[in-house]
Amino acid sequence: MATVLVIGSTGKVGRVVVEEVLQGGHTVKAQTRNARRARRWLPEGAEIVEASPVDAEALRPLVADVDAVILTHGTDHDGRDGATFYDVVRAVVDALGDSATHISLMTTMSASHSAGDELSKYPWVEWKRRAERFLRASGRPYTIVRPGWFDYQGPADRQIDLRQGDLVTGQPGVDRRHIAQVLLEGTLNPSGARRTVEIFSKAGDPVTDFEALFAATRADEEGVIDGVLDTNNVPLASEPQRVQDDLARLGK
Repeated sequence: MATVLVIGSTGKVGRVVVEEVLQGGHTVKAQTRNARRARRWLPEGAEIVEASPVDAEALRPLVADVDAVILTHGTDHDGRDGATFYDVVRAVVDALGDSATHISLMTTMSASHSAGDELSKYPWVEWKRRAERFLRASGRPYTIVRPGWFDYQGPADRQIDLRQGDLVTGQPGVDRRHIAQVLLEGTLNPSGARRTVEIFSKAGDPVTDFEALFAATRADEEGVIDGVLDTNNVPLASEPQRVQDDLARLGK
């Protein structure tokens, strides 16, 4: 059984991740800024740990004995805390140091799109791309999950649909529990490592073989900061200087 730290545990997806970890018989540490508030949202059995998610020193004791970290930290769609999302990922990577702990990161579909794309109007999308790049550059095991539109799935959409290339447009739906399952199973199955996937829900039977689900996708290339099938990627020189400096520190 695994021990999993969930960053963003009281969010709309984070709470479902905590439930999935517990239902799988694993141990969960649920990070929050406010333990009192978290106790109202989280199920019994979750160990609630209070720490700032952007403080690597505060996170270091929390990650010392975990097998995986799942990040579901959200952003406001007005972009105010998009940079904070990036800082959370950077703090977790720094806190983990040289360990081989797996990170599963929830971002968004369209995260890879170029700065000239229409979605570049939304800073939170840009920062999620930058966080993805930082995580890939870190050299540690990871699964990056880009969800579609929460709760837009139909009643028959019980099967997880993984895609790659960041090519889906419109409002394809995804069940939050499917997101939680892929974030968790990415840490538990060998083929989940170094994957960047978009996730949606479609009609069909629920997935039971997650190793086969991930094995049907392509792993990201070693040493490359973008998803394996992403196209029209933003040139690194177009990223903010502090992002370029962070990637240079990681040897990219």
